[in-house]
Amino acid sequence: MINIDLNKPTQEYAKKILKGLGEKENIKFITNCMTRLRLVLNDVSKVNEDLLTNETGASKVIIDGNDVQIVYGLHINLIKEAIDKEINNEKNDEGYINNINVKKIIEGIGGKDNIESLTNCMTRLRLVLKDTSKLNEELLVNETKASKVIVLDEHNAHIIYGLKIEDVRKAIEEELNK
Repeated sequence: MINIDLNKPTQEYAKKILKGLGEKENIKFITNCMTRLRLVLNDVSKVNEDLLTNETGASKVIIDGNDVQIVYGLHINLIKEAIDKEINNEKNDEGYINNINVKKIIEGIGGKDNIESLTNCMTRLRLVLKDTSKLNEELLVNETKASKVIVLDEHNAHIIYGLKIEDVRKAIEEELNK
């Protein structure tokens, strides 16, 4: 086990985690809870559990189908930030926040003109739309990393993005105000 300051996870540290996950291209979805990094991967056979536990400080790696949880403890927010920064180093294109293409979210919602209002709770983007039938659930899940789209009625929908939702909402608002 190497000595790691989890209060200041570095770019090299984030690269090592990504290597243990089979690189960033293998990540379909990433979020965190209080102590765990939670992922959906394209190919779990690429996960290197030894590297993750012996070289990144993970206390446990849990694999269930394509879902992976890596237990890091209470420093997880800092670790997730470092990973996001490393992933985003190659996605500096305008319109991205937390590795999510905000322009694609707006497209998946049915365009700017379809949005009446948007707010968020802890994990969900809450939308009032002119017409929920214009939602493109496949685009939102496959191209914007939404974990689920919930249509409540003809005008209300929720899109689940996880704990990064407030940043996503702010980025959408900025894009709408351009």
